Parts: sequence; C-alpha cells; structure tokens
Amino acid sequence: MTQILSGICSEGIMVATDSVATSFDEAGKENHFTVDKLFSIGSHAFIVSGGMGISVELSMRFKRYAEERKLLGIEEIKSAVGPYISDQYREVLRDGSGTTVINGELDRIYFVVGGYSFRSQKKPYQLALWGSDAGKLPLEKIQIGDSVAVPRTLAGETRLFRLCQADSQLMDLFEFAKEFLQKQAETNPQIGPPFRFGMVTPAGFKRLEHR
Repeated sequence: MTQILSGICSEGIMVATDSVATSFDEAGKENHFTVDKLFSIGSHAFIVSGGMGISVELSMRFKRYAEERKLLGIEEIKSAVGPYISDQYREVLRDGSGTTVINGELDRIYFVVGGYSFRSQKKPYQLALWGSDAGKLPLEKIQIGDSVAVPRTLAGETRLFRLCQADSQLMDLFEFAKEFLQKQAETNPQIGPPFRFGMVTPAGFKRLEHR
C-alpha cells in the first residue's frame, strides 16, 4: 500500500508519499522494504505511483520515455502517460511478472502525474490520476480536481481539498501532508518513512525529504 497526497495552490503543486514497499514470501509472510516512488520528469513535472510493486519500474520507464522525447510540459505528459504505461503494463502481465497478489490493495496500480504548464497562464499547475484494478487495461483516467489522496481517505481528502480551495501556501500543504503521513504510519505497517516530498513552481520541480 502506498499513500499519495498532492494538491495545487497559487504557489505551485505539493506532492508527498511514503517509501514502504510490501512483498510476500512463499509462505505468505509479509515483508517490508524501502523504495523511492517519486520521480521527476524533466525540469517541471513528476510522477508518483502506488499499488503493485511493478508500478515503480513503470514510472521509471515513463520518465525515460518522456525525457528522451523531450515531453516537458504537463499537457504533453498527461497525454502520453496513460497510453504508454498501459502498453508497458500489458507486457508485464503477458510475461507474468509482478502479478502475485495477496493483499487487495496490491491488486491495484495507480499513477499521479503533475507539473507546470508552459502554455496556460490560467491553469499553470495541473494534476492527473491514472489507475487500474486487477489488471484491467487500458488504464483508466480518473477525474480529479486540484487535490488528490490515493488511496482515498475521507478525512485526508477533505482537509487537503479545503486547504487547496482556501489557496493556502505550499508550506501549509506540506505540513498537513507530513502530519497525515505520520498518523497513517502509526496505524498501518504498509505506510512508513522516509517520507518523500516534492513541489513544482515556475522554477521547476524540487525534492524535499522528511523522516
């Protein structure tokens, strides 16, 4: 399970996630290890993933794909991510790798992309969410607004939505995300530090880290 939070305010985009990944041995015992799930795409965008473990590899593949083709604006990235990852995920399922599922949450796969628009002054910061349950293809583009919490949690989603609607500062969004991830980690062993944070502003994407 991965917890992702992302929200837009007038200063830019905040994104936050944990670093715990889960695997199961042949006896079904749950094991946890640390993995980075948040990646920059070029100078002004990011991708973060959750669900099945293969999601991290698929994010890295899309990062390489987008950067090789110089897809720098969020519009180009949003248009390409769904079709590209769907094709790559289809190959993974055909090969039979990364598909062993015991926990229901790990039967899902989802990707959040966000970034800066070099075209639109009215909407300079944009987010998009793509996901799939039980290997359904192509990935579904899930409608979201200026904030998203994945998996959906009413308390977290509502508070983040209100902060974004109130046009809070980026640091307010970061403080909320840090507090929320810490609380989630206290009750769920599949969520834990180090917590990864990033922001997109007109200056580009910048990573932060908090343990």
